Amino acid sequence: MVKLRYYLLSILIVNLAIAESLNLAAFSQTAPPINQSSQFQSQFSRNLTQNFQAAKSEGCFILYDLQRDRYIRYNSQRCKQRFIPASTFKIFNSLVALEVGAIANIDTVLPWDGKVNSSFPTWNQDQTMRTAFTRSVVWFYQDLARKIGKERMQRYIQAVSYGNQDIADRIGSFWLNGKLRISPEEQIQFLLRLYRDDLPFSQSAIAAVKEIMILESNDRYILRGKTGWAMDVDGVKNTAWHVGYLQKGNDVYFYALNFENQIADFDVISVRKKILYDAFKDLQLIN
Repeated sequence: MVKLRYYLLSILIVNLAIAESLNLAAFSQTAPPINQSSQFQSQFSRNLTQNFQAAKSEGCFILYDLQRDRYIRYNSQRCKQRFIPASTFKIFNSLVALEVGAIANIDTVLPWDGKVNSSFPTWNQDQTMRTAFTRSVVWFYQDLARKIGKERMQRYIQAVSYGNQDIADRIGSFWLNGKLRISPEEQIQFLLRLYRDDLPFSQSAIAAVKEIMILESNDRYILRGKTGWAMDVDGVKNTAWHVGYLQKGNDVYFYALNFENQIADFDVISVRKKILYDAFKDLQLIN
């Protein structure tokens, strides 16, 4: 009888060990690479350091894995600091404009104000919210902000607790050279609420903004985001942003990239994209 008990117990232990190994194997096959080992964190950090050094910039990056409630941060102290939001504020501005009827929908045309911008020729024409968001057209969103008005804009900023909530008296430029500031950590929280439809805006306004945020869409992932670039703010020549979220099946990854430098005529657009996509590749989120 004793031998039988030992025999049955040994079988149970073996079966439990097999089950556990199968569970671990299944997890390693289904979980994204960023959860498999620290080598991805190391490679990610090493390459970010090299990219920032090459650009003579100080920067930070956050990735939040929603399904696993897991963060990866580079330069965590900077991630907590607040910076001018620049054109990343167009996400919020779009939501408010649609909500209060400052514009009817994302395909409504607003006439060009006639002021020629030689640096960005695609701004020099009539725009819809769809084109203005993609091209980051400043005059278009300044027009929307003025139509919204300071009182309504301030009310929504406070309702959402957007950054330091300070728009002062510059209704047409507070996100470009005013007092409004937001941290990369706060950008992630705002984007998370947007994704969850947990903001004080209608479902139609939120759905429309999610649509115009799409940067890439293919059979592997959908990438939504918005860039930002401020010049000569807080004594800094260039402050750059790229924020958004990446959907891969049931997995959603929220990201915020921020960096700054003192280089005149710096190619923010190409450097910003390279840094972001290199980080995604290091974490094996895109090919």
